[in-house]
Amino acid sequence: ASMDKVREKQVSQVPSETDTELNKSIQAVNKDVFHLNQREIENHQANLQHLCRICGGSLKSDAHKRSYPVHGPVDDDTQALLRKKEKKATSWPDLLSKGFKIDVRGDIDTIYPTNFCHNCGIVIQRKFSNFPSEVYFPRKSTMKWLPHSPSCNVCATSFHGVKRKKQFLNPQLSKKLRIVTRCA
Repeated sequence: ASMDKVREKQVSQVPSETDTELNKSIQAVNKDVFHLNQREIENHQANLQHLCRICGGSLKSDAHKRSYPVHGPVDDDTQALLRKKEKKATSWPDLLSKGFKIDVRGDIDTIYPTNFCHNCGIVIQRKFSNFPSEVYFPRKSTMKWLPHSPSCNVCATSFHGVKRKKQFLNPQLSKKLRIVTRCA
């Protein structure tokens, strides 16, 4: 009986052909999952390029395609305004940290968009130009960005198009249609 136990241990220690095939198939599945995840992250990053870093709005909605890089230098108009007000900020990260209290210096491209929209740029310009009225920002707070996940809001909304209003038939017209269908 003890020899049988020793043989069972030896047999269980030697990998069988089915075990090696199983390991190969598991490795192949892991590679496929890695490529799928890599593709999902690339799609997520591409979707982020169309969104504003501050408000989360679409950059595609601007007819003139105006947007500003989060990490770039300040444009000429804003630079002239800052010189006039004797402000020393020369880059967007400085202005964003003062205007919206957002630190964009540590942003990762796979989590955060790299541009912000023209409307948020105007809000920043008005904050630094001592605009007579209070500056209106359309949201209560800035957008909170999260890493990609299966329930990602950035990727989930990108597949949906514009919802169209349903056209309701004229009540008299629908009555005529009912009469025509009864007669036929």
